[in-house]
Amino acid sequence: MRPTGHPRSDRAVGRGASGRSAETSVGGERGAVRERGRLALLLAVSTLLLSFDLGRWVLATNDETRFPMLARDILAQGHWWLPRLNGVAHLNKPPLYAWLIAIAAWPTGAVTQQTAAYPSVLAALGTVGATYWIGRRLFSREAALAAGLIVVTTYGVFTMARVPMPDMMFCFALTGAMAAFIAAEFDGRRWALALLYSMVGVAFWTKGPAALMALAVALGYTWATHGWAGAARRLALAPGLVLLVLVILPWWLLDAAAGGGEFTQRIVLDDWLLWYFPAGTRSWRAVTDPIGQALTILLPWAALLPFAVWAALRTGRESPRAMRVLLVWAGTVCFLIAISRQQRMRYYLPLGPPAALLIAAWCSGLTMAHRRAAFAGGWTVVALGLCLWQVHASARHNEATDLQAIAREISQSPKPLYTFDVPELVLAFYLERPVALLPDSARLQSLVAEGRSGYLVIADRAVPRALSSGLHRIGGGRVNGRPLSLFND
Repeated sequence: MRPTGHPRSDRAVGRGASGRSAETSVGGERGAVRERGRLALLLAVSTLLLSFDLGRWVLATNDETRFPMLARDILAQGHWWLPRLNGVAHLNKPPLYAWLIAIAAWPTGAVTQQTAAYPSVLAALGTVGATYWIGRRLFSREAALAAGLIVVTTYGVFTMARVPMPDMMFCFALTGAMAAFIAAEFDGRRWALALLYSMVGVAFWTKGPAALMALAVALGYTWATHGWAGAARRLALAPGLVLLVLVILPWWLLDAAAGGGEFTQRIVLDDWLLWYFPAGTRSWRAVTDPIGQALTILLPWAALLPFAVWAALRTGRESPRAMRVLLVWAGTVCFLIAISRQQRMRYYLPLGPPAALLIAAWCSGLTMAHRRAAFAGGWTVVALGLCLWQVHASARHNEATDLQAIAREISQSPKPLYTFDVPELVLAFYLERPVALLPDSARLQSLVAEGRSGYLVIADRAVPRALSSGLHRIGGGRVNGRPLSLFND
């Protein structure tokens, strides 16, 4: 009996297999294209959010003007390895961020509010991209996109991306280090360990020993998962530390040679160790301040963080490694910063990526109807609210600084300029001339008594107690809301 059907020949089967293979290949290519398109859209939206007012923020503190002034010294004097402030080598922080500002300003040759902000904006975009990659690796496309959108609209990233301080670059380096660690730990890519230690080195060149937080996270996770012996082996700890030392050693040697005993006492002991681990008793604010600072840096998404953490603790059985690495990451960063004596909101900026990933994982796991539409609507409200707030806050902030009258007066003479109780780097940045800081009122009175020729800018609050006679007021202004007076001999 002849069969009613016609069996496929080997050639036909081959063609079918080839067709399926081709379809799979095409599907994979389409998926990769969509993936790149999704990331490109995320970065494009982030760029618009972070740069619509780029360069409008007036630099009103010494912290904001320090690295732009170092970059000016690099461009003007060529002091790349040890840039100077008022002729004194700056040893407190490595020079990487000053290099980046100098490179950004190189085409125009001028370090301005705008060119000084470029490295922070790019670092923020890098943080968004790294957060997206981690979310895609640990969870899903939806969670990755949500994490990127969340982190760029946290108060910390949204504001610090506009300020020429190294904190945003530091956050990017730590996030990049964690992405490398996750690639090595979760995907078995051993080469990524070299990237991990290299990114820790970049973080060190940005802000110093605080970079070791990334290694603390990696060690904490691998120790909890594999034990100490497993942690040392999986992290290639010995060769990794050798690589890290080789990366950071040049700056250490240069600073030690330039500063001598001062480097050991003032930088290593006072600025690095005692700054973080002071002796003596601490008040109840040692508990409340870190909580307040950490939650503020994550606004407005901080309201969802408790739900996300609780869900991570409860549902960790389904994806225990992914949830564990995020909880260890966030907990380690928060703890190591919280125990330091000095509390600044910007110090908690590296908490943004792990918090965003936890919140995104929780949101993407909700079973509510129209979940994606609800997130999109909520995120749009947050983004628009931040933009409106930024416009208002920036205008109010900028109005608090006005040096036009002082600049006009001192342009008439090249006499030296002295300051007392005033952020001298702000004056030096905007007046574009050297400014000598008088450390105390005794030095001020001595200067007046000597009859030394020059201009003096002094905070109005210090005039009655610090100034006796010999000078007369010729103008005024304000910095960060603080009234100033300009005196001439």
